[in-house]
Amino acid sequence: MTLVDFGRMESGKIRISPRIGSPLGLVDGSEVFSSMFRYEAGDRGTFEIVLSPFGPENYREIAYVTIHVRDEPGALAQAAQFLKTRNIDILNSETVSSIPNVIMVWEMLVDLSFFGDSLTLKKEFDDAKHSRDAGLTMVDFLNVESSNLATRYTRGAAPGSDKVKTMALRKTEKKASTLAGGIFELPHAYVNFLGKDAGPVMFVAEPESWILSVVFLNDDSQLHKVKIDLPDRPGAVYEIMNVLGDLSINVLSGGTNVLVYYERMTCELVVDVRSSAVKGKADIEKTLKERVAALGPQFSLTEVSSIAL
Repeated sequence: MTLVDFGRMESGKIRISPRIGSPLGLVDGSEVFSSMFRYEAGDRGTFEIVLSPFGPENYREIAYVTIHVRDEPGALAQAAQFLKTRNIDILNSETVSSIPNVIMVWEMLVDLSFFGDSLTLKKEFDDAKHSRDAGLTMVDFLNVESSNLATRYTRGAAPGSDKVKTMALRKTEKKASTLAGGIFELPHAYVNFLGKDAGPVMFVAEPESWILSVVFLNDDSQLHKVKIDLPDRPGAVYEIMNVLGDLSINVLSGGTNVLVYYERMTCELVVDVRSSAVKGKADIEKTLKERVAALGPQFSLTEVSSIAL
């Protein structure tokens, strides 16, 4: 699940909240590697810094591994032993009892640098299970997926777009930074590219990829959280987005959640009203309430709150 948050850069420093940093392993005392990009589309552009606890040179040998074991004492030890004997380094991982007393899922990021490749690991597991290896009696399943994290880290967010120009301003900051007090201090080169040392930012955390994207917003951004109830039917989301578009309100992030299937859902958005004639929380609430209610009895604005930057 992608996590989104907002904050500021001050004096070339950015504070990463625990809600965003902890799922990525970006906690106090951890090293953080970074890359910086500039994106341009027509006459508009912005900067992005990509952060991760892993350097991009490591990503070529990193893979996702999912293991299913019995929810019994010693099962995780069997799984770990299988990886240990193959000199596979477990990096970040999490376990959850999917069905207590029956099955547990162990998801992890592993370094295959001292073993080989994803296909070989999968084959060795399947062969061991086929031969009824006594060391895997409580391990039922193993899946390995190669990591393509290097593409995101070194080529940016839109490598295949012919409409967006991506420039890797500094592909890798070879020297890792260390987080202290939740603060990431930008390298001097990054501050020079930005041409400023303060401004609003948006955080987009990708826990599955162990990557944090820090995007620089317009200095005059005016952000609000908007929550709308709407019917669960085709075209309902379009009608909401059409209202926002008519008002020149730009959506930065959001999502939908079905409350009653085929009946009712909710839409939560973070919007920027800097280009809209609708300004201020009270004006936004009044205007949106009227426009949303006009869509039908199942449409209603339930929340407008300002986001401090």
